[in-house]
Amino acid sequence: MQTKELLGLKIKEVRKQRKITQEQLAEKLDLDVGYISKLEVGRNFPTIGTLEKIASVLGVELYELFQFTKVKNNDFKEEIVTIYNNLNKEKQYTLYRVAKAME
Repeated sequence: MQTKELLGLKIKEVRKQRKITQEQLAEKLDLDVGYISKLEVGRNFPTIGTLEKIASVLGVELYELFQFTKVKNNDFKEEIVTIYNNLNKEKQYTLYRVAKAME
């Protein structure tokens, strides 16, 4: 995976942790929501100024946006349980159905 794709995933991850929509982030940054969408999938690469603004809005230090971690095989179960526990009942059931379909 290229750096711009990893950066986009990191921005998306932090944005979702902060419970901020793409629209809200775009508004706070005075950018187009399409730009944010492309950024998060690695099709756009922001300037250093935009990166500084993103970090500020998301409440992280700039360097944290470049801290990409590789998920260890043992971490999947723990991460899935955490995700599951943070979903409402309807989404928990959807996740269950997806997992069941993959068996």
